Amino acid sequence: MLNSLQQNLEYRRSVMRVLLFLTMVGGLIFAVINFYRGLWSLATIELMFGLFSFFLWRRILLTEHFQLWVMVFLFPLFITMVYAMYIPNSSVSIFVWILTIPVISYLLMGRRQGFLASLFFIICGATVYHYRFLQSDTAVNIADSLNIIFSACLMISLAHVYELNREKNEERLLELAGTDKLTGLANRMKLIETFRLYAEYAKRHKSPLAVVLFDLDYFKNINDQYGHHVGDASLRYIASFIQTKIRKTDLLARFGGEEFALLIVGSEEKDCFKLVDSIRQQLKGSPFIHDNKTIKITVSAGIATYGKDGETLEELLLKSDKRLYAAKDKGRNCVVDINNQ
Repeated sequence: MLNSLQQNLEYRRSVMRVLLFLTMVGGLIFAVINFYRGLWSLATIELMFGLFSFFLWRRILLTEHFQLWVMVFLFPLFITMVYAMYIPNSSVSIFVWILTIPVISYLLMGRRQGFLASLFFIICGATVYHYRFLQSDTAVNIADSLNIIFSACLMISLAHVYELNREKNEERLLELAGTDKLTGLANRMKLIETFRLYAEYAKRHKSPLAVVLFDLDYFKNINDQYGHHVGDASLRYIASFIQTKIRKTDLLARFGGEEFALLIVGSEEKDCFKLVDSIRQQLKGSPFIHDNKTIKITVSAGIATYGKDGETLEELLLKSDKRLYAAKDKGRNCVVDINNQ
C-alpha cells in the first residue's frame, strides 16, 4: 500500500504534467504572437518556457526531486505572468492568468506553501495592475479594486477548501485501506508498512522490537457451538481487549482468521514476555459474554525478537508462528518466546 506521501506525489505529478503541456503549447503560441507585436523580451521568455516545459514533460514522471522542479518552474512562471502585465502595450486580460496562481499553487505545493505563494503573487499582480491600468475615474478604480480583491479571495478560498478536503479524503481512504473491516484493527498491509518504519528505527537506534502472534484457542468450537456471528463478535471482543492493554506506540493488527499480530517497540525481551503473558492471564479471567452466554476465551502466543530471530517481517512472523504452535503443543493458553521454547 502506498503511504500518504507517495499518493500525494503521484497526484501532483499528474497535475504538473497537465500544466507543462499547456505551458508548452501556450508558450509557443504566445511567443509567436508577441514576436509579431514587437514584444521581444516577453516573446523570448515565453519561448524559453515552452522549450523548458517540453524538457520537463517526461522527466517529471521519474525525477526524485519533484518538489524542487516544481519550485524551479513555478516561481519564474508566476514572475513572468506579473512581468507580462507590467510591460508597455500588454493587455489587461493578462490579469486572468494571475487569478490561476492560487489553483496552481495549492495543487502543486500544498496548503501552506500554496497559500504563501498565492498571497505574494496575487498582491504583486494586483499592484502591477493598478500601476498599469489605473483610470482617472475614481468610481471605476474602486470597482476594479473590489473586483480584484473579491475574485482573488474567492480563488484562494476555493483552492484552500478543495485542498483541505482532498487531503482529508485521501487520509480517510488510506486509513480504510489499512483497516480490518471486522475488528477495526490494522490489517496485514498496514502491519507490513508499520513494521518497515519500526525496523528502520530499531536498527538506527539499536532499540528492541518484537513481533507477537496471538491465536485463539479452540476458536472452531465457538463457531460450531454458538454460530459464526458469535465467533465474529468474540474476535471483536479480543481485539478490543488486547488494544486496551498495549501502548499507543505498539501496533495490533488482525493477521488473518483468528490470529492477531502485535508489534512491540522499545521493550526488552523479558518485558515483552511479561506484557504478553499478562494479557493472556487477564483474558482468561475475563470471559466473553454474548446474549447472556458466558464464553471462556484463551489465547496462545509466540514471540520473535528483531535481530536475534531475523530482520525481516517474514522471518520474524515465521519464528513467532513456530513458537505459537509450540505453545499449542504445550497445552494452549501459554506464551513461548526465545527463552522458553
